[in-house]
Amino acid sequence: MNSIQPALRRVARVAFPALALALSLAHAVAQTLPAAFKPTVLHKFGGENKGGAKPAVPPVLAADGRLYGHTFLGASPSAGAFWGQGTVYGLDTTGANHRFELLGSIYQGSTPLVPTADGGFLVAGNGAVPPGGNFWETAAAVFSIKGGKAVALPAPSFKPLGSMALDTAGNLYMGPGESASFCNTGTANNTLWRMNVDKTYSKVVDFCQYMQAQGSNQLHPKGGAPVASVWSYTDQALYVLTGVSALGVYDSALATDYQGRSVGTLVKLSKAAIEEGVADNGTLDASKVELLHTFMRARDGEPTAKGQRIVGMIEVGEWLYGTTQFNAPTAGSTMDNRYGGTIWRVKKSDPKSFAVVHYFRGSDTVAKDGTALADGSAPSGPLVLAADGNIYGTTATDGSTMSKPATGLATPYGAGTLYRIKVGAAADHADDSYEVLHRFDMGSEGGTLTGLSAGAVAGGVQKLYGAANVGGDGQPVTTTTAPGNGTIFSIDVPLPIAAFSQALTASVTTAAVGSTIELSWATSQASSCSASGAWSGAQQTSGSKVPVVLAAEGENSYTLTCSSQNDGQPVTSKVSVQATAVTKPETGTGNTGNDGGSNGGGGGPLSALLLAPLAALAWARRRTSQPSQT
Repeated sequence: MNSIQPALRRVARVAFPALALALSLAHAVAQTLPAAFKPTVLHKFGGENKGGAKPAVPPVLAADGRLYGHTFLGASPSAGAFWGQGTVYGLDTTGANHRFELLGSIYQGSTPLVPTADGGFLVAGNGAVPPGGNFWETAAAVFSIKGGKAVALPAPSFKPLGSMALDTAGNLYMGPGESASFCNTGTANNTLWRMNVDKTYSKVVDFCQYMQAQGSNQLHPKGGAPVASVWSYTDQALYVLTGVSALGVYDSALATDYQGRSVGTLVKLSKAAIEEGVADNGTLDASKVELLHTFMRARDGEPTAKGQRIVGMIEVGEWLYGTTQFNAPTAGSTMDNRYGGTIWRVKKSDPKSFAVVHYFRGSDTVAKDGTALADGSAPSGPLVLAADGNIYGTTATDGSTMSKPATGLATPYGAGTLYRIKVGAAADHADDSYEVLHRFDMGSEGGTLTGLSAGAVAGGVQKLYGAANVGGDGQPVTTTTAPGNGTIFSIDVPLPIAAFSQALTASVTTAAVGSTIELSWATSQASSCSASGAWSGAQQTSGSKVPVVLAAEGENSYTLTCSSQNDGQPVTSKVSVQATAVTKPETGTGNTGNDGGSNGGGGGPLSALLLAPLAALAWARRRTSQPSQT
């Protein structure tokens, strides 16, 4: 077969140009199929006292060109500690030069890294056990990372969880991320907080105060425990995803939902509303909190940030996309991990546009959308809007228990998946589609994935970076456990590169020197074009009937080279036009007058050679016109 295929391709190129073009297009499409998304493992963690273990969030590319992140474990537990200290680490994008330091009194990080204007990052987590506290208790902590060094900042009065957001001015928004509590318990779980630029803390919204004013210990139906936030530079507004909220709100139409109650909300706070809330110590008027959606577990999934679970939310133009977990379909299915969560979307200006893009399949259930087994389960960590316009994310498991091998040993849940949401072109995004790009191998690549971060674009490819919380020790997995301390990996996303949708063409193939001809062309994904050969200078990425003068006799070759928007290889198109000599009237070789001028050609006197026959003709005519003499 291998020897036949090249011959067939040669025949196709010679005898069937259209077929050859189809083959080349098929090859180009094949480069973007899921098989191209195999991860490259950059680093395998060595474990406690050996460089750290269990990264809970993906690393992020810094301005100095290195990746930074934190691990849950770093050193063995010391006296009075329940877990060992975590680490902050840095490494090159090739995986080389891994360096780390223990977080010391900071203990552990728990949130994704938030880039700051000075090239560093902000992270929240757990501090040391407070004096007199129990060995499993830790204090809250917020710290900055820059150049691989961690510096503790003033700590809040609560333990931040979930994802945080930084606004234009440098204020950091966060929340407890735990299940919302009844307001009469006195907890701060139902408050959105802000760490101001001066590192002081302010309440933005206390969701309890509305219900308390009515003598109720329930929660405000517009919010609960903040689990994810996104600052929109376009809207100058904060979008907040909250956990369990509005306890006691019952929807009989959704009686199959968990206790028929809502499990979260999506709200919008304008910049003006935020400032008003801070000025009023969190007692923002309820009308200033814009409700975009109330989540019901069976229908929509549950937003959560419990433990190490981190849901994602990302802005895509006029839309928000996000993830949830635990879309339990039956009453009483309280925290059933078999049901794998959802991906949702909503247009920011139209709450009625909310829709579930994909229901993940659980371990032994049938997803609502009928998707195949092992399409992913428990979406985990931050999402990425890549340069190709699509959304990428990861799941913690495959969503199915693998079959038992011949040894009889049960294998663990799948290690997790890399997936893509291909953002649709329809106005309502109803043509969005979900696609599994890669299923991770626990032994060689790691498992229990923790989300993605965006990398640089080069050579028509964008790098994405991620972390696996466990696995990656290089050994085949033969037990129900997942050996290994986790990995750091990269993914290559092929990007559209420049191409000529219409080749460079000329209005004629032949013309006289000095004639004006017209050139036309069109490109896609091109950032700029330049001319060379018989023409020069910068050109538009598309041109129609652009006039050009044929300057020289013979072949005039026109070349257009266009650069790619995504740093891919430039593309070139050429066309040639043959220029012929100008045909001039014949000129005589008449006598030269006394003044040295020529008597022939142009508008001068007629030459003697021409006058002689004319004179003879005139004489003959006169002869024939005279009467005959007899």
